[in-house]
Amino acid sequence: MRRHLPLAAVALLCALPAPALANPSFTLQQAAEGVPGNLPSKVTHQLSIAAGATAETLSIQTLGKPAISGATIDEQTAVSASVVRCAGRWARPHHALGEPASTSTTITVAAGATALVQTTRSFTQPPWASDTLDTTWAITPAQGMPFDLTSTAPAYRGALGVELGFDVVRVSARVLAVTGTAGSDVDSGQVQLWGYAPGAKRATRLAVARARDGAWSIAALRLPKTGVWELYARYRTATKAYADDASECGTPVRVRETPVRARGNAQP
Repeated sequence: MRRHLPLAAVALLCALPAPALANPSFTLQQAAEGVPGNLPSKVTHQLSIAAGATAETLSIQTLGKPAISGATIDEQTAVSASVVRCAGRWARPHHALGEPASTSTTITVAAGATALVQTTRSFTQPPWASDTLDTTWAITPAQGMPFDLTSTAPAYRGALGVELGFDVVRVSARVLAVTGTAGSDVDSGQVQLWGYAPGAKRATRLAVARARDGAWSIAALRLPKTGVWELYARYRTATKAYADDASECGTPVRVRETPVRARGNAQP
């Protein structure tokens, strides 16, 4: 089982006498640019690894490709991040941190030496409330149990994006009821519902609702024709606390004579 060690615990371990601390020892540092502030916001996390009387070999896994000095790189592999794929026409994937690969690196630190491992995380678009500039180092020593070290970034205080979702329920012929979410507690701005009509090349704005307490709704959305529509939502901000945003993917909705229910989520 992997252990999780916060920064305070790492500092305490590094202060213990040598006999009580298994080699190597670790320290964490952060350097921030543009935090708090506007995009881009960038944090460089540094992991220092100090070997004792013998050389140390360990594997480190983290997001992004780390910069390493003071150690021999024995092996390095990267796995691409998962990509949101939309089946319909509308596609606006949310990648506030870009699309960093997960990198696993095996290094050897010489006896008495200190290795520095750095990785950078930055926002390239307004983040959702769930996004973070923190980083986690998953460490597997050649001997001993694997564990995690979490490096905490300063709090981001710029404009947040708004994660949108919605449900659609048919209430009568060509009339739908739409209930949606806007982040966790967004209490300003408006949500526009857009849609591609069956056979249409362009989307049109169908309705507008106010965002209140993280929710929005359209009681009676009247559509002019039956068939499969593709719906998506756009958020339009009214304050500096939030940025404009939109659904990641369109949601297909079949308008017909029998009841139909569809779900639209900001993150499939």
